Amino acid sequence: MTRRYCIIGAGYTGLAVAKAYTDLGLDYDHIEATDAIGGNWSHGVYDSTYLISSKDITGYPDYPMPEHYPDFPSAAQMRDYLRGFAAEFGLDRRIEFDTLVTDIAPLDDSGLAGWRVTVADGTVREYAGVVIANGHYWDVNIPSYPGEFTGQQIHSKNYKRPSDFQGSRVLVVGAGNSGCDLAVEAATTFGASEISLRRGYWFIPKYVLGVPSGKFDIGSVPVPKVVQEAVFRSIIAIGMGSFASFGLDKPQHGIFDQDLVVNQQLPYFLKHGRIAVRPEIARFDGHTVHFVDGTSGEYDTIVWATGFRTTFPFLRDGLLEWEQGQPKLVAHTFAPGLANLSFAGLVAPRSGAGMLLMNSARLLAEAALLQQRLRTPVGDLYTLVSKPSARILAGGPELRWEARRGRWLLRAMAELLILRGLVTGSSAAAQANSVETPGLPVSVLRPILALSRRIA
Repeated sequence: MTRRYCIIGAGYTGLAVAKAYTDLGLDYDHIEATDAIGGNWSHGVYDSTYLISSKDITGYPDYPMPEHYPDFPSAAQMRDYLRGFAAEFGLDRRIEFDTLVTDIAPLDDSGLAGWRVTVADGTVREYAGVVIANGHYWDVNIPSYPGEFTGQQIHSKNYKRPSDFQGSRVLVVGAGNSGCDLAVEAATTFGASEISLRRGYWFIPKYVLGVPSGKFDIGSVPVPKVVQEAVFRSIIAIGMGSFASFGLDKPQHGIFDQDLVVNQQLPYFLKHGRIAVRPEIARFDGHTVHFVDGTSGEYDTIVWATGFRTTFPFLRDGLLEWEQGQPKLVAHTFAPGLANLSFAGLVAPRSGAGMLLMNSARLLAEAALLQQRLRTPVGDLYTLVSKPSARILAGGPELRWEARRGRWLLRAMAELLILRGLVTGSSAAAQANSVETPGLPVSVLRPILALSRRIA
């Protein structure tokens, strides 16, 4: 079988993977379900969207965002940037647009023999491996409550501009980054809006002492969680002060247990009386929404800013183990027990992902090369340093460290292949050199020589 790979998704993450595969000379098909580059930035955000991480830490390291861009570029600027990145490295010429993947299945029990990919027109293709980079912000989650609401309902993913509101009485449900933006947009459009919260949220200001707050989540060496929490609590204290003074409940969960909200406008509008806070919904009755505290309100439009479900409709049941709605993966990347099936971008970092994407995409490409020489899934060997987990929230330093550590492990495995080939006289040594790695000292290799029994 031809050593060709399949990359699914041509968004922020998929483009980084394509660049890494191109750099290492891996042949691939790049499949995109829509008609445009950019993923969620092209078809899943509203017109007034701006980045919540600054351009310096969001752009790819080998293709910085333009100097004239503001600290926090708009959605339109982000789309232009991604198209420019794809054109600069010739990635756009390899993308198959309007091609929907409907089924992915291994050619054998473990995927070592490759994968079969079926697209919507019925075409069946075989690949050495598949990278799933189609994102996890597309399958909308809308909670259910008793009764019926007879006004308009729209999820934040489907909202584009104020003309999408029907009537002036708007209730936004959920205070994630989108929920805060849309409550503010409704208040700006109609003079006031309301937002329903079932719990407290940690609000991070975009700037701290004139510096984009995401820059405090830097580095590639793990920082003790207590130190990270102390830094972010200080940022919140500076930006928010007392939650009660804004009419908000203080969060009862740990600061890193849920997504952080990077927003300064919602507190501003709360203080100016433009946005009112409501508790969780209890039930509907026509245009009336009843809340759990016994109060009620009349609304024309409900905007559901209630997040997304992580789903892969093209993956057959049983391939992944799930926990609390997320697949259990090794290093957010490898499916346990399966070779040549990788996931890219299935993580929610606290800050800009530019450097992280570069390193994790390179990790995927190097793993694909190494997997060609192994009879054991790379991810299973990786469990020696990283156990499978369904957690997708993580800090920038941990994620960047994980990617770097993974690449070191792959290089060590490549060195082992070289040593084994030299001892046995096989061609494995020459083949292993296809993974571009610097030589590792014997002191690093000796503790992992026991792995050689599990390597081709």
